Amino acid sequence: MNPHRGICAVLVLLLCGGCVPYWYTAASSQRSPIDDQALKFITIGSTTMEDVLFELGEPEARYDAPPVFLYRWVEVEGVFGYPLGGRFWMGWTREHTLHIAFDESNKVTRYKISSVELSERSVP
Repeated sequence: MNPHRGICAVLVLLLCGGCVPYWYTAASSQRSPIDDQALKFITIGSTTMEDVLFELGEPEARYDAPPVFLYRWVEVEGVFGYPLGGRFWMGWTREHTLHIAFDESNKVTRYKISSVELSERSVP
C-alpha cells in the first residue's frame, strides 16, 4: 500500500470529521410527541372518551356537539455541523395536532394527526 494514501485518508478524516451533519429533534411544548405507536390503543367504535383521557391525558382543547379532543405539540428539528472550523444550522418548526372525534355515546369515530410547518431557518 502506498504510504501517501494512508496519510491522505487520515487528513481527509481530520478535516472533514466536523462536516458530518448531526440531526436534532426536540419537542418544544409541554406535551410529548404522539406517534402512531402511541395511538395503537384506539379502536374506532369501541375506544371510549375515558380510555383516551387515561392514555393521553387532558387535551389542549375540547369541543362539544360533536365532541372533539385536540392534542397539540410543537417539534423543532434540524441539522447542524462544524465544517472546517465554521458552523451551520438549518431547522424547521412544526406544530402537530391530533384530532379525535367521538359519537353521542362517547366512542371514538375517527382520529387524525395533522402537521403545519411554522418556520424554516438557517444560520450559516
